Amino acid sequence: MIPKTIIKPPRLKQGDRVGVVAPASPFDMDAFEKGIKAIESMGFRAAVPEELFERNGFLAGSDSHRAHLVQRFFADPTLRGIICARGGYGSVRILSLLDFNHLRQKPKVFVGFSDISVLLNTVYARSGLVTFHGPMITALGESGKSGRDALRDVISGDRPTVLTAREGIVLRPGRRRGCRR
Repeated sequence: MIPKTIIKPPRLKQGDRVGVVAPASPFDMDAFEKGIKAIESMGFRAAVPEELFERNGFLAGSDSHRAHLVQRFFADPTLRGIICARGGYGSVRILSLLDFNHLRQKPKVFVGFSDISVLLNTVYARSGLVTFHGPMITALGESGKSGRDALRDVISGDRPTVLTAREGIVLRPGRRRGCRR
């Protein structure tokens, strides 16, 4: 389902607060701490709630707990963006607990990948909010300067990001033409 109206969240600025959520699995604390230092080195202030560290077996807290944290961070006017701590498993379990109309009314930069992809795609499909497939907190510490710079450019740059492949591989030669609906 393609939303009728696409909403682009406001770009982040240096000094903005970015909330950290864990909608899926718990995370390694060493990788988490390195990632927090990385996001702060990019010029943002990390907002890390104490309840982020809850565990429920192989999940980062109960389904309602994880959904509530995502919902609460979208509602928080002091946060300009949200980045996921880690993927893993569990995002699909909170989809029915989210109020997508509420998320639509409070657009923010929302970043993640892996298991978080189902959440990113559903947020877009149900609310029209553009989301960002990008490194999470536990990956940022190891991503290197070029990875951090690329993320910062996408979520806070003043120019559109253009992605180009160094080398393309032709899977099926020929010409194609697309159509608009």
